Amino acid sequence: MEPTENHNETIIRRRRWILLSVMALALCFLIVSVLFLARINGWIGGKDETALLTIVDAAHPVSENAYQSLSFLDDSFMVDERCAEELEAMLQACRLAGHHPRLTAAYRSATEQRELLNALTEEYMTQGMSADEARSLALQRHDEPGCSEHQLGLAVDIEDEESEAAALTERWLREHAWEYGFIQRYPQGKESVTHHPYTPAHYRFVGLDAARQIQELDLSLEEYVAMFYGN
Repeated sequence: MEPTENHNETIIRRRRWILLSVMALALCFLIVSVLFLARINGWIGGKDETALLTIVDAAHPVSENAYQSLSFLDDSFMVDERCAEELEAMLQACRLAGHHPRLTAAYRSATEQRELLNALTEEYMTQGMSADEARSLALQRHDEPGCSEHQLGLAVDIEDEESEAAALTERWLREHAWEYGFIQRYPQGKESVTHHPYTPAHYRFVGLDAARQIQELDLSLEEYVAMFYGN
């Protein structure tokens, strides 16, 4: 009986090996299929797209020597050329919807960021605050040089020319900006993730595919990057 038992054990081991091999191949096929579908549906971007997802904050500062290819929107504002056309289209669509959007901030160099922060600090000091108090309050409105997305040229601040209509313009942008590759960068309810106060006027270009997914999944940029590009 021993040869028969050994033969049966060999068959069982061979069947287990075949089953495990088939399962491993099926898993590999599933992973490749998901990645392929993610790619064609815009869930995962290529190198050029990921460059638009750069996170800028105190922990991830922008180099003062970072290069941007900028385009003039008018005599006052410049943005990265990769988002200039989409930004103009978005503002025009917003106007056609009956609103009056206007840019209040776009690209800023590190020097401009520093001057803006220093000027606001000095303004608060003239109101009787100490230097530390004034600086702390100024930092609630303007980031340190290197820590502002405006240095990327991909971020803009948009307000309504008519203050009483600001809420309607904010709503339109919140609902439609993704169609042009922009997201509300610091949305309400995500402060613990972005480590930044809710800023309804601040919009960031991340590309059409990423903006669509961020809108559909109700994510912040930090959550989106961690979900699809985290290690």
